[in-house]
Amino acid sequence: MGTFTGVGINKMHGGLVRETDTGDRVTLLVCGGTALAGKLVNYRPLRLDAVSDLEALEWDEAADLKNKELVHYHVSEVFRLSPERPVYLMIVPKADKVSTLTANKDFIAGVRSVNGVNTVGICSLAADTTVDTAVKAAQTLVNSLREEHIYLDAVLLEGLGGYLTALEDATDLRKLDSENVSVVIAQDPAQAAKDEAYKNHAAVGSALGMLSVRYVHENMGSVDIENHPRTAKGTADYPLTSVLLGKWTNAALSNGTAMANVSVPEQNRLTEKGYIFVGGFQGYAGYFFNNSCTCTDAKSDYAYIEYNAVWNKAARLVRGTLLPRVRGKVKSDPATGYISSVTVSDWDARVKSALETMVAAEDISDFDIYINPKQSAVSDKPFNIQVKLVADGIVHEFEIDLGFTNKI
Repeated sequence: MGTFTGVGINKMHGGLVRETDTGDRVTLLVCGGTALAGKLVNYRPLRLDAVSDLEALEWDEAADLKNKELVHYHVSEVFRLSPERPVYLMIVPKADKVSTLTANKDFIAGVRSVNGVNTVGICSLAADTTVDTAVKAAQTLVNSLREEHIYLDAVLLEGLGGYLTALEDATDLRKLDSENVSVVIAQDPAQAAKDEAYKNHAAVGSALGMLSVRYVHENMGSVDIENHPRTAKGTADYPLTSVLLGKWTNAALSNGTAMANVSVPEQNRLTEKGYIFVGGFQGYAGYFFNNSCTCTDAKSDYAYIEYNAVWNKAARLVRGTLLPRVRGKVKSDPATGYISSVTVSDWDARVKSALETMVAAEDISDFDIYINPKQSAVSDKPFNIQVKLVADGIVHEFEIDLGFTNKI
């Protein structure tokens, strides 16, 4: 400062930038690794607000290499791609399999302990006999937690390279009737090259990051996102690639096959079978996820993660809205014995108010509520309310008719 400056005023930037509000995502990363006594305890989730929180526990990239594990890698990828949202990390024994882990009472209790958890990634475990076994076990967990009104939008499983011995023989995940489970088979070759132990891994952390940074209605394979984090404001798209950091400058499958060697028909078949992998568009820079497939029929309403997430958000809102009315008085129409119009209107207004927040957030286009007025007011049966959501679509690709004409 100069002799006669006295008070210096610094012009600051960024104060008016809105944080990326994807708060509907509560993310849990479950990673096989070495527990740290008193710091990272098996089956006990720890909230991380930045990768530096993990590094403060003396777990950095060097620790990964020493242990031949990928805990730091997966956590760092979540935060690189979604820097403004927390993630919960749960360490589990790496000898576990998905099929045994999802039946473990300590693990289930750990999942329950994360308030509002709805997005789970599971990686760095021993392989199950088949990918089918892992997928079905994960869906069984989802179903059991739903009975407790814990709604998991997505469980992302690591599609280990051993599951992909030959692409043409890859299991058709779309036949597994597991609508809340997805299998990630994407791999960053630069990470796989760091140690022999990494050669069959899949990038679950990258997938979680790309979900966490998006609103619930967005497809994780979208080239751009609706609200960029501060580190990427003003950019025209949102790829996985960071040339500066050497991340995703190439892409491979979890069996090590470079995407450059996977033909377009093979890529299409993998997508048709419900796998999530990473690729690029010819002539366009950067790498992106192919889609947000789930392990259920492609014609299902819940064939993609975003539709599960939207349904679950609506379910949580409606349930939370009506719970205060449970065991409350139901006024009766004295002429009919049915629910009074006053009560019908009250319930309708409450549900409408809750779902209008989803319209405002552009999670859905509209909704419809119907309460049959001819339900007996004095009854021990559940009162029925029908709610229908109008979902927006997703542009999976464009088909352009382009040609010449001699006049317009």
